Amino acid sequence: MTALLRWALVPLSAVAVWYLTFIFGLAAVGVLDTLCPADLMVSGLCTAWWHAPAVETLILACTVIVAVGLVILPGLIAPAWKFPVALIAYGCGAAFAIYVAIASFGSFWKPFIASALSGSAALWMAATRWRKRSRTA
Repeated sequence: MTALLRWALVPLSAVAVWYLTFIFGLAAVGVLDTLCPADLMVSGLCTAWWHAPAVETLILACTVIVAVGLVILPGLIAPAWKFPVALIAYGCGAAFAIYVAIASFGSFWKPFIASALSGSAALWMAATRWRKRSRTA
């Protein structure tokens, strides 16, 4: 029964990574907004010189967290076939990242590149950890 529960949690873990990181990102943007001086708030938007680059950096950081978590966490939770699970999660995440990058008409290419690099690095880590290697003598 435990294995069945763990298999059920595999797709939920990927969704949880995405939503928890999204909530974290929203909270972090809220913190950045509170750091904005009152005289630089215009119609609820911060016009400080550092705010836009800080938000963009936060978006990239959250993208990296999602990409790594989306590949690693399902593999950790899976009771067996950890690397194939990580590979499938990587493929699903890559398909979604491509869709978002295309649908945004180019405004999300930086997060796409960040997710591609960090997701690929996470898949490489999963492969070195979980993939069975055949050794030849």
